[in-house]
This record gives sequence, C-alpha cells and structure tokens, in this order.
Amino acid sequence: MSFDKLQLDPYILARIYNQPIIPGKKEPVAVVAEAAPKVKFLGENQKNIGLFIQNAGDAYLNDDLFNLLTNILNACKLGVQDIALINTAQYGNLPFSTWQTAVPMKQAVLFGIPPAAMGLEAVSTYQLVQVNGCQLICSDDLQIISQDKMLKGKLWMGLKQLLGI
Repeated sequence: MSFDKLQLDPYILARIYNQPIIPGKKEPVAVVAEAAPKVKFLGENQKNIGLFIQNAGDAYLNDDLFNLLTNILNACKLGVQDIALINTAQYGNLPFSTWQTAVPMKQAVLFGIPPAAMGLEAVSTYQLVQVNGCQLICSDDLQIISQDKMLKGKLWMGLKQLLGI
C-alpha cells in the first residue's frame, strides 16, 4: 500500500493534530471587545447624571413633558447642561453596563423603563440602589407623573436622596 494515494478527510486531520505540527510560539487569538454604541443625548452631562426615557414617537420629549423635566431640574438646582437625557427607544434593550460605558454617569434615573429592560434586578420605584458604582432610581413615566401630584412628591423624595439635596 502506497501513501501516495492515501487521502484523509480534513476533519480527521484536525482531530489528529490538535497541537501545532511545527513547535513554536502559539499566537494568542485577539479578543474583540464589544465597543459601546455612539449614544446621542440631550444636554452636556457636566455633572454625569443620566436621565433615561423611552419615547419612540419623539426625539426626546414633547413640549409639556420637557417643561415638566426642566421644572424638576430647576427644583434640584440643575440645568439641561448638567444632565444627559437619553432616549433608549432607538437603541433597543442594552444592558445598563453598556450605557455606563457609552455615557459617563454617577447618578441615573430611569423614567418609565422597567429595570429588566436594562438587565437589572427588580427594583422598587423611587428606591435608591447602587449599580456598578452608579446611584440609580427607577421612576414612573414622566407622562404619568405629570398627572399625579402624589407621584411628583415621591419623585422629589427620591431625587433628594439621589442628589443629596
């Protein structure tokens, strides 16, 4: 029997030679880290405060809700330049850690976004929690808050805790 006519299946060869045939350095396989998406937000984020909304209909908020948010920020002695208003509707369900990589933040508020949509454990609304070094509060949607004075009070208490007012 001649080895000249011997044909081996490439799969079998790969199983036989699981080590390099020629000894030498084994080149490590480069691990490609998933890059954080380029996130557009409203504001300058000077104080690293992320405000998350989910609004598929508008770029951010309609005039009435934007005025409500501005009033809330003014009460907290903040302006739009201090925050990053992020509309998550155009990005899908990204984990919160990805958001932290994309937008620097020390504090965050989720307005009407369930924590599970961001890969977080269940959190009671208006309860301050720590997530990867970031203080976080989950709130009701701004549309609901605008119509309920009791929820405005709960949000105010939560923001006082979050921002140390």
